[in-house]
Amino acid sequence: MKKDAPLVPSLPDSVCWDLVDSLPDGLCCADARGCIVYANSAFIRMMGRSGQSDLIGEAILPLVQAPFSSQVERFLENRGTGDGDIQVRMREQSRWVQLSWIQSDEDGRSIILVRDLSWYKAKEEELLNLALTDDLTGLYNRRGFRLMAEQELRHSRRLGDPVVLLSIDIDLFKQINDTFGHQEGDRTLKMVATSLKHNFRSSDVIGRWGGDEFLVLALDAPEGSVSSMENRFRENLAAAFRQRGLSLQVGVSIGHASGQEESLDRLIEVADRLMYEAKKKPSQQTP
Repeated sequence: MKKDAPLVPSLPDSVCWDLVDSLPDGLCCADARGCIVYANSAFIRMMGRSGQSDLIGEAILPLVQAPFSSQVERFLENRGTGDGDIQVRMREQSRWVQLSWIQSDEDGRSIILVRDLSWYKAKEEELLNLALTDDLTGLYNRRGFRLMAEQELRHSRRLGDPVVLLSIDIDLFKQINDTFGHQEGDRTLKMVATSLKHNFRSSDVIGRWGGDEFLVLALDAPEGSVSSMENRFRENLAAAFRQRGLSLQVGVSIGHASGQEESLDRLIEVADRLMYEAKKKPSQQTP
């Protein structure tokens, strides 16, 4: 028995509504108020609903996450006369979708194609993480640290918050590799990275700058807090080695720089210089 076509903008006679319902992409029809009058099976599944009755009469806007509401409002108001498509995030499973106009009529009813982008966005995020993350430690690599630190510095300047940049270098790291092997050297790098993540806040930017050098951009951190940050990190690092039952003690040299108006390159330059000066002093091993 042939299904009755829904009350939506007319489609060419060659288009069968059964075919529309079997499309792999979602398709919905909305009235002038932005309320759904038809949804195909793919769109119903995307929205986590069981059937047409769960969606008919429901407004499109509440289905979208709040940060994208104004973007969708403009999309619906333009009724196909503005941007051809937009990418937004739905409330259901935080799903990324692309909304594209197919047709609008004079009564304000519209047909909208809804393409699920979740898989592509996940791959995009995966590739971005690979590009910005150090494989061994899981921290930001040099590129990732610079990108995130520059962003946080700009934000801190706008808010007037103090920042501190720490340059941390493992003492006698070459000897660790030469004496115990590169596998133990890698384990040492991982333990230092883990201690950094435990010691600093998730909002701080932590990266492996290269080799055995790490950088930390501590946000909303007065310069007077540097000494306590350094001591706490050394204590955490020592505890990590004790928990592994290792007699090996690892020393670290630390330099720091502060200055809200300073560029990232200038902060790194100053912190590095002070770190190398500290390295010339007797090794500050973990207690």
